[in-house]
Amino acid sequence: MEGIFIGVLCLSGCLTFSTGLLHQYHFVSDAMTWTEAQSYCREKYTDLATIENTEEMKKLKDKVSAAGHISRVWIGLYSHIDWKWSDGFNHSGAKYWKLVDNQPNNYGANELCVIMKRNGNWHDINCNKTFPFVCYNDLLAGTLEDPEFVRVYTRKTWSEAQRHCREHYTDLATVRNDADREKIQNLITTLTSAWIGLYRDPQIYWSDGSNYSFRSWFQREHLLDSMKVECGVADLDQGGEWRLVSCEERNPFVCYSMHGWCFPE
Repeated sequence: MEGIFIGVLCLSGCLTFSTGLLHQYHFVSDAMTWTEAQSYCREKYTDLATIENTEEMKKLKDKVSAAGHISRVWIGLYSHIDWKWSDGFNHSGAKYWKLVDNQPNNYGANELCVIMKRNGNWHDINCNKTFPFVCYNDLLAGTLEDPEFVRVYTRKTWSEAQRHCREHYTDLATVRNDADREKIQNLITTLTSAWIGLYRDPQIYWSDGSNYSFRSWFQREHLLDSMKVECGVADLDQGGEWRLVSCEERNPFVCYSMHGWCFPE
């Protein structure tokens, strides 16, 4: 939102010159779900708070702190949680999971890919870390119900592993049931962990449709459990850093309205 935009007519009959910070924040102490807070902000102001730089982050924290609130407040962030397989598999078994307690935990709001540990458990992890990986090969499969998996020892990022599997085999491993998982587990007993084909896109948005570029995430766990959508809070107890939590929590919230400068024509 940098730069100057000239020539927008105000209803009052003057020119608006807009630059820099335009968000004025409004703290609402009533505890609501994220959707209820969104509706309230859209009715009374513009929308739930959007934060686009560090100065706006400070402005929001100052507004909430001045009201004497020192814990979570809803802001306009939300995220769709949609796990997918690299090969696009979406038939019976596509939602097979072996994600243990406290996994996926989306550490630092930046864990979008999945490894299998040698004990057979799955963990979400940053896609840019490097691990060995497991591919599968259609040409080796006796039937679709009995896939053959191929272990690759070379450490690669998830995207590099995906590319390698697609170039040399079929794709990164899809795991549809206990039998598939046990086959892969037997392949990686000498490894600590290996990539499989499960991943998700970030899909993080602002309620008002603003571009998601500035980030101020809490650099620890953001437990996803089995939720399909999570919503964002600014946690004043953690310096205002953002966390993803259940949208059904009831929290106070921050709305924003737009403000510029008007000059007579």
